[in-house]
Amino acid sequence: MKKSRFLIILALFSLTVSFGQIDINGNQLSSFPIPNNTLIPSTMSPSKLNVSDIPSELVLQQLGFSNEEISELLDYKYGTGEYTAIKEDTNSTVVPKSIRKLYTSLKLDSLIDDSIIFPRANIYGQDIFRNNKLSFYQKALDAKAPENYKVGVGDEISISVWGYSEFSENMIVDSRGYISPSSYGRIYVKGLTFNKMRSLIKSRFSSFLDMKNSDIDVTLSYSRVITVNIVGEVYNPGSYNIPAINTAFNALIAANGPTQIGSVRSIYIKRNGEIVDSLDIYKFLFNPDKTQDIYLEDGDYIFVPPARNTVEVSGAINRPYTYEFKSGESVSDLVKYAGGFDRHAFIDILTLKRVVYNDIKVNDVHKDDFHLTSVKNGDKIVVNSISNKLSNVVSVRSSIGVEGDYEFIFGETLLGLLHRSKCISQKTFLKKVYIIRLNDDRTKSHIAINLEEILNDKTHKDNILLKEHDIVRVLSVEDFDEEFHVIIKGAVRSPRSSYIYGDGMSLQDVLLQAGGITQKAKGSRIEVARIMDYDTKSNTIKPIRAVVKKIKIDDNLEISLQAQNFLLQPFDQIFVRENPDYEEPRNILISGEVKYPGTYALLSRDEKISSIISRAGGLTNSAHVDGVKLYRNKNLQLNDIDATIEKTDIPEWLIDSLSNNNGSLIKFYDKGGTEYNLREFQDTSKIIADYEVISFEMKKALSKNNSRHNIILFQGDHIVVPEELNVVHIKGALNNLESPTISSPYFGKRAHFYVNNFAGGYSLDNKKSSTIVIHPNGSIKRTINFGLFSLSPKIKSGSTIKVINKSPKNINLKEEVDYNRHIESVIVKITGLISLSLLIERLNNGF
Repeated sequence: MKKSRFLIILALFSLTVSFGQIDINGNQLSSFPIPNNTLIPSTMSPSKLNVSDIPSELVLQQLGFSNEEISELLDYKYGTGEYTAIKEDTNSTVVPKSIRKLYTSLKLDSLIDDSIIFPRANIYGQDIFRNNKLSFYQKALDAKAPENYKVGVGDEISISVWGYSEFSENMIVDSRGYISPSSYGRIYVKGLTFNKMRSLIKSRFSSFLDMKNSDIDVTLSYSRVITVNIVGEVYNPGSYNIPAINTAFNALIAANGPTQIGSVRSIYIKRNGEIVDSLDIYKFLFNPDKTQDIYLEDGDYIFVPPARNTVEVSGAINRPYTYEFKSGESVSDLVKYAGGFDRHAFIDILTLKRVVYNDIKVNDVHKDDFHLTSVKNGDKIVVNSISNKLSNVVSVRSSIGVEGDYEFIFGETLLGLLHRSKCISQKTFLKKVYIIRLNDDRTKSHIAINLEEILNDKTHKDNILLKEHDIVRVLSVEDFDEEFHVIIKGAVRSPRSSYIYGDGMSLQDVLLQAGGITQKAKGSRIEVARIMDYDTKSNTIKPIRAVVKKIKIDDNLEISLQAQNFLLQPFDQIFVRENPDYEEPRNILISGEVKYPGTYALLSRDEKISSIISRAGGLTNSAHVDGVKLYRNKNLQLNDIDATIEKTDIPEWLIDSLSNNNGSLIKFYDKGGTEYNLREFQDTSKIIADYEVISFEMKKALSKNNSRHNIILFQGDHIVVPEELNVVHIKGALNNLESPTISSPYFGKRAHFYVNNFAGGYSLDNKKSSTIVIHPNGSIKRTINFGLFSLSPKIKSGSTIKVINKSPKNINLKEEVDYNRHIESVIVKITGLISLSLLIERLNNGF
C-alpha cells in the first residue's frame, strides 16, 4: 500500500514539472528518472521530475509514509546521509547510482530502466545527438579549451612560465572580467578568444619577465559553469548547468537533440530576448569549420523549432533519407547532403515529384539544371538506376581457355575472338564451335561452325564476323571423356560411395584405398557384382548383371594372391561381407542384492537371467525375490513436455549405474540431439524415462533353465534385485482422507484384508470387485468377481493395492405418470374381454 502511495505522489509531481534542473557537476541530485508508461505520461521525459518536488516531512507523514521511508526521501532530496556528494552524469541514459540506491531502498528497483531507446529519426541529422558517440564535456575540470573559446567570468586560467624566468599561478576571471597575476597588475580577458588571450598575456609578461629566453603555457584549468535553457522540439527540454567550454552543438547532446519533427537547419540562440546566432547542423557536418562553433553565455536559450521544409531523396543515392532544406537550396544541394550518386545511378536526368494543388506532378531535371532547380517542401527526388544489362559485349563459354565477357570489337572475326580468349589448343574440339546470336526481333539463332576448316583457311566463309551480344560456345575433347567408378561397401575401414576407375585397377587396389578389411569380416567372403561388361579395345559397354567373383577371407583377414590381382571393370560393386558369427561386445548391469553386482559381458546371444545370477554369485539372504525387475533400456531424453517424472520416481539403479563403467548404457539427449551423461547433466528434476519394465518371476527363472521366466538378455538390460521389504501399500480412492497412500505390515493375506483393516474399508463409491494388486516385480493381478462375492488377489511383500471407484452411471429422469390415461386404457381392455366372452357364449348356445 505504501509503495502504491509513493508511486502516485511521484506521478502527480511529474505532471506539474515543466523543466528539470540538471547539474552536470553533480553538486546536487538533479533528476529522478521514472520509467515511461509507469508514473508519467508517455509524452513526458522521465528526467522531468525534480528532487526539489519531494514534499516536506509533514506532507509525507500525512501521505502515510513510514519514518524510515521519510528519512530516505529527505536524505535523497537534500543530498545528505548516503546521498552526500554523489557525483553523477545526470544527462546519461544510464540511471545514476544514487537513483538506484533510492529505488532499491524503497523496493522500487524493478522500475529502473537503464536505457532510453529512441525511434529512428524522420529527418537526417536528428539521430546524431542520440547515439552517445559525440563528445560532451561533463566536467568543468581538465577541459582543453579550443583556440576560439571565449573567456568569461568564472573561468580559471593557469599560467606557467619556465626557462630563464619562472612563474606559475592559477587565476579566476573576476566579475569585472580581469585576471590578476601576483604583483603584475590586472589583465582584462573577458570576451577574448583563448588564442587572443594567450597572446595578450605573453605580451604583458614580456614587460617584466625575460620571455625571449623563457617559454609560457596558458591553459584553462576550470571552465565556468553556465545555465543554458534548451527548449522547443527536443527530447528533454529544460535548464542545464553545463561547462561553458561546450558549444551549442554539444549542449544539444545533453537534451538528446531534436525530436522527430525538430529542425536541424534553423536552431536559434537567444540572448536577452534577441536571436544572436543560429546553428545549421548540415553545415557543421558537411563543411566543418571552427568558425561555426557557437559558444554560449549564462542564461542563453537554445530554441529548436519544428522543421518547415523537407525533401525525400531516394533511389540510387548513397544515403537515401528525408532531408531538411533552406530557402534557395537546389537539387544539387540535396544530392550533396545525400552523399552523392551511387555507382548504378543514372546521372543525366533525375525525377522530381512535386505536389501541385491536389495532384502530384512528375518532372525531369536534367544534369545541367541540377543547381538551378530549387526544391519545395514535400518534394521527392528519385535517382533512377541504369540497367544491369551489358552492352558492347561478346561472351565466350568454354571449359578451356579463358571463359568470360569480352569487349565487342567491330569487324572482329570468330577466329580473332578465339585467339584473344586462348581457346585454341590441342584440347580444343575442332569439329564444331557454336554461336548463339541475338536477332533483331529478339529471337536467337544457333549457328554451328567447323573450326578445323577455319584453322586451315582463315578466309573460309565460316570465319564469320561477330555481332554484339554473340555467345561463342567452344568444346574441349575432355568434355567427351567418361569417368568410370567402382563401389565398395561392407566391412572395410573407409567405405566410400565410389572410387575412380582406371585400366589395370585390381581388387587389392580398391581394398587398400578403403583402408583394408575389418575384424568383422574374419572368415567371411567378398563378392564382386558386375552390371557392365567393358571392352577396352572398342571402348564399348555391354549391360550384364551377375556376381562374377566370390573370394574367401581367411582368419588373418587375407585373400589369395590370385584374388588380389583380380582386375575390375567400370561400375563393379564390391561387397565385403561380415561374418554372421561376429558379435559386438554386449554388456548388462545387475545391481542390488547379489553377491557381486556390477557390469557383465554377455557370453552368447542367448544368455539368460539364471546364468547372469549364477555368475554374480547368486542372491543374498536379504534379497526380495518377488520384487526383482528387469529394465530394458531404450533412451532417456531431456524435454520440457508434460510427460515427465520427478527425480524421486527415477529408479535408484539409474542414478547409481552412472557412477560405474556402465554409464554409457544410459543416454540423455537435449532438444537439439546433443548427447549427455548424468554427470554432465546435473538437473535431473524432470526427465522422460524412455525404458520399459519386463515383469517376470525370479523363483521360476532360477528353478528351470527352460522356464519362460528365464528371459534371454539384451544389450543394456539392467536387473535390479531389491532388499526385502515387509510392507504393503494401499492407495487410490480410500476412505482415509488424510493421505492418498497407506502402508501396512505384510501378513500374507489377500487385498480385501488390508483395505478393511488398514484403509477404513470400502466406501459406497468404491467398486470392490475392481480392486487390483501391483506386485513388486511389476505384474498386475485383478480381483475375481463371482457375483455374490469377489476374491481379491493374494498379496506379496512389497505389493501395492489400488482401490478404484465405480464408474458414474447416466440416470434418466422419470416422467410424470398420467393416471387418467392408464385408467382409460385398462377400462378399454376389460370391455374388450367382456365383449369377447359374451360372443363366445352366444356361439356355444347356438346363437
